[in-house]
Amino acid sequence: ECGTEVVRAEDEVAVRCPNGAGCPAQVRTLVQHFVSRGAMDIEGLGEKLVAQLLDEGMIASLADIFFLGGQREALIAMDRMGSTSADNLLAAIEERRDAPSHRVLFGLGIRHVGETSARRLLKHFVRWDTFAEASQEDLEECEDVGPIVARAIRDWFGRESNVALIERLREGGVVFPDADITEAPADSPFAGKTVVVTGTLEQLGRKEAKEAIEAAGGKASGSVSAKTDFLVAGEKAGSKLSKAQNLGVVVLDEATFLSMLGR
Repeated sequence: ECGTEVVRAEDEVAVRCPNGAGCPAQVRTLVQHFVSRGAMDIEGLGEKLVAQLLDEGMIASLADIFFLGGQREALIAMDRMGSTSADNLLAAIEERRDAPSHRVLFGLGIRHVGETSARRLLKHFVRWDTFAEASQEDLEECEDVGPIVARAIRDWFGRESNVALIERLREGGVVFPDADITEAPADSPFAGKTVVVTGTLEQLGRKEAKEAIEAAGGKASGSVSAKTDFLVAGEKAGSKLSKAQNLGVVVLDEATFLSMLGR
């Protein structure tokens, strides 16, 4: 889209545009990711509105979202917006200024840093500044963070443009609160256990189930292996259920799972 010649690293299949912040397509996708449900979860700020804000020059980066309060009249004047929608959007943005730091981290789009690893990193380092300044070796001490992930994080924080982005977010009122390190109850049946969720649950979404497992001291995994302790099987469980049964993994239905969580 930006006309830059794409490149492919020798050890990768993906072809990438190296233009980064200079590529409109990458900026648009990054902002859309940042505001998405898994990241900052800013209600009302969907893909079409993000694209419109960028096209009209009202934002140029994800940090600019937190300065939209000064452009209320321009928001109201946008197609299909109006005063009520504009005020609702600004209120939703205001609510997310103190979002958990792991959501900010995931939203930044650092390669190899997903929702789970973002949560574990911030829980390990507790404070954002401690994490941001951590060495490659310190990062690798975090659970499930190897050399590739640690290097990607260090490379990201090593770029002046990204350091400036964090400062711009702070100026916009993003708090970067310390991580919640509340320990799970010692008698939790999931403490230290690996749990896989498969199929459709009636009372919990997949993401909520994973968060509940981690809050109970367990590790939510996406694949069944000999190291899996529990499989939570919902409707249409499929091949993971068969594999768990073959391996002798304890299978829980949703009611039992919720009961073990104390719900």
